[in-house]
Amino acid sequence: MKRFLTSRLCLLFVLPNGLFLLGAALFGSEAIIGILNAAIVALAAGVCVAYFTTTRDIVLGRLPLNKVHWLALGIFLSWAGTQLGRWWSIVWRWLDQPMWLANSWIVAYGLFLVACGAYFHLIADEAIGEERVPPQRWIRWGAVVAAAVFMMVVASYAIDRWTEAGVFYDQRLG
Repeated sequence: MKRFLTSRLCLLFVLPNGLFLLGAALFGSEAIIGILNAAIVALAAGVCVAYFTTTRDIVLGRLPLNKVHWLALGIFLSWAGTQLGRWWSIVWRWLDQPMWLANSWIVAYGLFLVACGAYFHLIADEAIGEERVPPQRWIRWGAVVAAAVFMMVVASYAIDRWTEAGVFYDQRLG
């Protein structure tokens, strides 16, 4: 039992998920979303501050655009977009969830930042040390999966728009 409790599986998966389930049971979904929004905003702000000077220097041309710097851009943009989305979620909840806040350009911009960050993560293969993290073949698989999921989601939106259901475009079912 001691071996399991100190294992990576327990420390990296079982323990955090168990703590989440306990917190969710104690506080309820609305409170836990608020707590996690606050935690994510705080941690994302820390990540953005930590990567700000590197990102600034890349954008201003003070640093070359090699794979390590693509990864740094990906980290900064992913967390900046995440932070924007979480702040917007907090405001949306404070204002009693108005639809005009849910379907805004701010939400779209946050999603755009996260998408750009994900792209920079994918093209930054082998940027971490000599271990080739992630391996080149997994970068290719990641790109294939990303393309397939993107096409599937776009197709579902298009099919929904062209059919009578229209649930994605605020058209209610009869």
